[in-house]
Amino acid sequence: MASNRILAILALVVFSGAVLHAASVNAVCYSVDGSAEYAAPGSTNYLPLQKGQVLVIGSTVRTGDNGTAVLVTTPGSAIQVGNSSVIRLNALAFARAGSVITQRQAVVQLTTGVVSALIDPSTPNITDFRIQTPQGAAAARGTFYAVLVYNGKTYVGVKEGKVAASAFK
Repeated sequence: MASNRILAILALVVFSGAVLHAASVNAVCYSVDGSAEYAAPGSTNYLPLQKGQVLVIGSTVRTGDNGTAVLVTTPGSAIQVGNSSVIRLNALAFARAGSVITQRQAVVQLTTGVVSALIDPSTPNITDFRIQTPQGAAAARGTFYAVLVYNGKTYVGVKEGKVAASAFK
């Protein structure tokens, strides 16, 4: 069910006629179920996360025991923040020259919990999508994968495509 929702979101994002020319972008909350909140960059004041909420680089999102949120991070990429999770949006960029996509970047820091990511597989050479954890990072160029931080350990699962995982030294 969750993967179908993310696939629908990706199709919406990929096939929308939106043309973006600026490299810096904001994430947008596509949906929220249960308890989820966000804090602006540098703030410890959390507010309820709502559908349509714009999240700038540096924003933190956290979900409760019963909460999930789907965020469109860039055109052609979306994440689902699972229950009891905390993420920070460290970098978001997207650019195109005419109809050709020239850059897609998202760096998401996962402190605890789980994040599932779905990235448009048609542009692997220009896509830099990474989920950072306390132990390392998992990067993909176009795939569907999930990263879990549980009890101080990082787990990466790949449903489709390829993901490179590396430990911090």
